[in-house]
Amino acid sequence: MNDTKKQCIFTWLIENYSHCWHKNGEALVSPEFTAEWLEGSIWTIQLYPRGNKDKDQGNISIFLNRKEDDNGPKDFSLNFELLIVAADDSFVSLKGNNRTFKRGNGFGNAHIIQRDEVLLLRNPEYLPNDTLTVRCKIWKEEVKINEKVTLISARTRIGIEHVSFLHVVGGFSALTPNQRRTVQIRSPTKENCAISSSVHFIDDSCGEEKIIVAINSSGTVQILSKCKVSLLDVFGKYIQGFAVDHRFYNKRRDIKNMPLSLTRKAILHRKSEYLPNDTLSLLCECVFSCGTEYKNIERSSYEIPSMTLNQINANYQHNERRNISDTLSVFSSALDDFQTFYNSQLLTDVVLKTKTKSFPAHKLVLCARSPVFKAMLTNDMKEKTTNCIEVDDLENDTVDQLLMFLYSDQIKNLQWESVTKLYYAADKYEVEKLKIICAVLLEEKLSIHTASALLLLADAHNDADLKKAVEDFILDHDELVFGSEEWEDLMKTNPLLVSETMRLKYKRQI
Repeated sequence: MNDTKKQCIFTWLIENYSHCWHKNGEALVSPEFTAEWLEGSIWTIQLYPRGNKDKDQGNISIFLNRKEDDNGPKDFSLNFELLIVAADDSFVSLKGNNRTFKRGNGFGNAHIIQRDEVLLLRNPEYLPNDTLTVRCKIWKEEVKINEKVTLISARTRIGIEHVSFLHVVGGFSALTPNQRRTVQIRSPTKENCAISSSVHFIDDSCGEEKIIVAINSSGTVQILSKCKVSLLDVFGKYIQGFAVDHRFYNKRRDIKNMPLSLTRKAILHRKSEYLPNDTLSLLCECVFSCGTEYKNIERSSYEIPSMTLNQINANYQHNERRNISDTLSVFSSALDDFQTFYNSQLLTDVVLKTKTKSFPAHKLVLCARSPVFKAMLTNDMKEKTTNCIEVDDLENDTVDQLLMFLYSDQIKNLQWESVTKLYYAADKYEVEKLKIICAVLLEEKLSIHTASALLLLADAHNDADLKKAVEDFILDHDELVFGSEEWEDLMKTNPLLVSETMRLKYKRQI
């Protein structure tokens, strides 16, 4: 009688996870693995970074799959557990007991964890060094005497490429609407791959003459995931034009037609500062996701007795993640220390004052995290001399959340109204990372009744990316949105914005 339970534990590390390029329905597949007692059956983990199906968007989906052409038995019954593991060894998991896998068959969970939980709300815990840890445990027998374990560790690395270049547009003042000026940059690492950047301006119905930058790659696996474009002045100093980061959105988007924050008229008005020799200079800083760069089984140990495993577990089972940063992880981080200073109000030297409350803070942190606060506290402005920043347009809770993020890079779970107020504060004080987080949370709360308010918010803050997402939602649910009370209110308060949206509907029908 076989009284030995045999178990296989497969640990899969995914480096640069936030740069997964996958659309909804596209899977990242682990290296294949097996064990002697699995009788020739071969297995993989399939992870869907943006969900397995349309209804799963907003979630990470994960499945244990059996290879279709392996040499194992036609039907193979086993128990399994799939886990996504955090840095402190906490986890979310799915257990499947006595499941029968046919060749090419799989079982799993389409909603094992929300993307926001991993990428935004608990990013330092689930993505230390931007690495996601997935673990699969499979076993056949239920008897637990003399348990033996096969350990397999694998690694997949998502390739990323940082590309920075200068896009110079000569004769800027003579450009006509939609006249494009394009440059091409050849990739030094990939043959027949080029990055193109085009600049033009549009003369829209409001007469704003928005300047549009479009960046594309000819590579089939190069996906632009982050981009920052800055305007260089006559002294070579740069003014941020825009920054977009699409890694956190549930629906993968192509970063195209990105408007500068300064319009053509605004640049021409200050041509002596921005247009030396009638030349516009833009610094473009891009990050591309380049597909799977590395994928391999790195270490295997077969049928280790469970008692022995318990003795070496601390030094072996998590060895995949052990590097110098893990060794130092027992010490507090800089953000931890900053948060301690904030909580204790030790050595504070500036105050943020609302209508009803004062919030002591530290100039150094405010300057490091917000260019607006930095300008207030380092230039000849009243805030520098009074050590007081009036924020009477913000509520107490919003200031508390803003300061928490500046000190800790984290926010608490927020409701719709709280997020909109924090978004306003993030935009006002140019805390770009917080603004992106809030925009993602707002987009995920899109509904028939919130679409009108979010459209107005995105328009008021010139957030082209968020506005496009809201417009797409409205046009996909036009009858319900246009028939809502909120839309009727928007028609009264901002008829121009309503007409722009209706014009988009007309253009879509053409």
